[in-house]
Amino acid sequence: MKPYFLALLLLVSFSIQSQETGIAKWFSEDLKANIGRWEADNSPYVSEEEPYETYVMEWSWGIGKTSIIGRLFGVKDGQETGDFWEYRQYWDNVKQAGMLLQFGQGGVIGIGKIQPMKNGSMEAIQTFSMPNGTTWITKHDLSLDESSLQTTSYDKDTEGNWIEKRTYTWVKQ
Repeated sequence: MKPYFLALLLLVSFSIQSQETGIAKWFSEDLKANIGRWEADNSPYVSEEEPYETYVMEWSWGIGKTSIIGRLFGVKDGQETGDFWEYRQYWDNVKQAGMLLQFGQGGVIGIGKIQPMKNGSMEAIQTFSMPNGTTWITKHDLSLDESSLQTTSYDKDTEGNWIEKRTYTWVKQ
């Protein structure tokens, strides 16, 4: 029985090492750069329906520093709200791709690939779904440096065109 257990242990160990070495360098660097607290001014969009003066994203490491876990919430009258979104950014070993998974209120789920672009920015394209079966596709262009992250969001129209929505500049705290 001991030889079988040892063989299984070696197989699992080899499998884990193979997964870790398969993560693209650009993706690992992006994970590391995102760790921390980021704040974006929402004053241009404040309204009765959207009373948040600031949006905040917080990212921390997942198990083994091969993924990151995030959350997005608002600040209203100086007080933090509950979370609007929960995120997981990870490397899919089968697809050999960076993935972004997010969960929102009411059972909304978004999942899609995140990839580097030729200009040095990142692009995330996700399909969102609701429990009632409604789906839609969004895109985010992300441009990151040491202290700021610029994000622009887009919706896809019925003809397949990307329609620009909002741009935020997130400042690392």
